[in-house]
Amino acid sequence: MPDSGSRPQLFQYARDRAEWSIQQLWLGYLALGGTGDAFDIEAFLHGLGPLSDTEQDVLANAVNERLDDLYRAARVPYLSTFELPPCTCQDPLTLLDQMLHPPDEEHE
Repeated sequence: MPDSGSRPQLFQYARDRAEWSIQQLWLGYLALGGTGDAFDIEAFLHGLGPLSDTEQDVLANAVNERLDDLYRAARVPYLSTFELPPCTCQDPLTLLDQMLHPPDEEHE
């Protein structure tokens, strides 16, 4: 794995591991709200152009989701299942309605 100091190399490594072309990476990035075009992404991956921190985070999210999808099947399943206790909370819309329209309180 490349030195973590080189973001473009790190992304290039992850893209290769995800078995994505630059076009596929760009489409995944675009689907998550990325605003750069495919040329911006390719230039960044080759160290030839900048990508803002925000856009790098969107790009990281896209490739990380792809890696999760690919390697989820390789996880070892747990023998025990964990159950959460039943929720005793109220419906969020009911709570919001109660906050916006509190019952009239009688003044003594």
